[in-house]
Amino acid sequence: MWWPRRIRRQSFPLSLKHLRVLYLLDSLNRGGVETLVLSTCRRAADVGISACLAGFGDGTAAADFHALPHAFFRKRRAPFDPFLAGWLRELIRVEGITLIHANQAVEALHAWWARRGLPVKLVLTLHNLEYDTRNLQALNFLLPRLDAVSVVSHAAQRWHLAQGRLRLTQARHVAVVPNGVPDPGAGRRQPTVFQPDGPTLGMIANFTPVKDHATLCRALPEVFARHPTARCLLVGAGQDARREAAARALCARAGILDRVDFCGSRPAAEALPQLDVFILSSCSDTFGLALVEAMLAGLPCVASDIPALREVTADGTAAALFRAGDAADCARVLNHVLDDADYRRTLAARGQAHACRHYSFEAYLARLRDFYDAVLAA
Repeated sequence: MWWPRRIRRQSFPLSLKHLRVLYLLDSLNRGGVETLVLSTCRRAADVGISACLAGFGDGTAAADFHALPHAFFRKRRAPFDPFLAGWLRELIRVEGITLIHANQAVEALHAWWARRGLPVKLVLTLHNLEYDTRNLQALNFLLPRLDAVSVVSHAAQRWHLAQGRLRLTQARHVAVVPNGVPDPGAGRRQPTVFQPDGPTLGMIANFTPVKDHATLCRALPEVFARHPTARCLLVGAGQDARREAAARALCARAGILDRVDFCGSRPAAEALPQLDVFILSSCSDTFGLALVEAMLAGLPCVASDIPALREVTADGTAAALFRAGDAADCARVLNHVLDDADYRRTLAARGQAHACRHYSFEAYLARLRDFYDAVLAA
């Protein structure tokens, strides 16, 4: 792929030039962060933001990002790439960027170097709870040097405070800005009765340690024994190939591999209409974007009882919760949901109403604009 050495100026509507935001992404996959940034770039103009994107990598959703009207791309060649930082500095100057929004420490580190001496604010959203050594070092360096930090849930804020992370920051503004889900009507399906070929369970999550597919795979034999026509779809990229292989091996040993489809990366709007019940078995999370997508789509949802998922499900009133990492409890809750049609309908209605009220994309954009305005006013 050809990477332009210079940035060509692109025109934006004059009415929006007062707030031009550059969004940074080190990955172009279909993860929760990438989905959120892609949708934000598409709809930022709704709240008076002219959005640019700078992408440093590649991924399964690359075509969607390249279709954005104001997007720029250059490969990152090293953990800290000075040539990328120089390219980013030129982009900031030529495009008249007002504020830079990074979502990972490696992005923010390049942006911090690139914006030195320029009247540009830099904010970082903390989407993770666990960091490898290199990212933790970068985060500890950056926190005192940022203009603002946001976290995506109160649970994530409490965790970072308990770990002492946010005490490192001297940022003028630290805020909780919960995520939102775009296009809530996409793939909407009101649960009624199962189709003749049986119920379909599904989980949308890339294969990573924190998503804990293993607990679900260990629960499925008991679920399938009670519901002989049930199937399960696992939708997500194999970012950790060992985790995906381990999930397949668990299913094979239990003799259920023919009833579990490993679907790879697919858009949520394509996968959700195929499901009767959604499950998210994360052992650690900061928000649970896929869970909220499923609630908005009108599906009855089952999730692990961890702080962030308890928060977005209103203490378990908008989804059925099971003990995280407990396959037997997961199977018990799934069977209860599958057994009781009235409970499924009630759960789906509660989840959809709660998600529409608190996590619509319109509400998220309004929160984001308020956050930016507060940072710029500081």
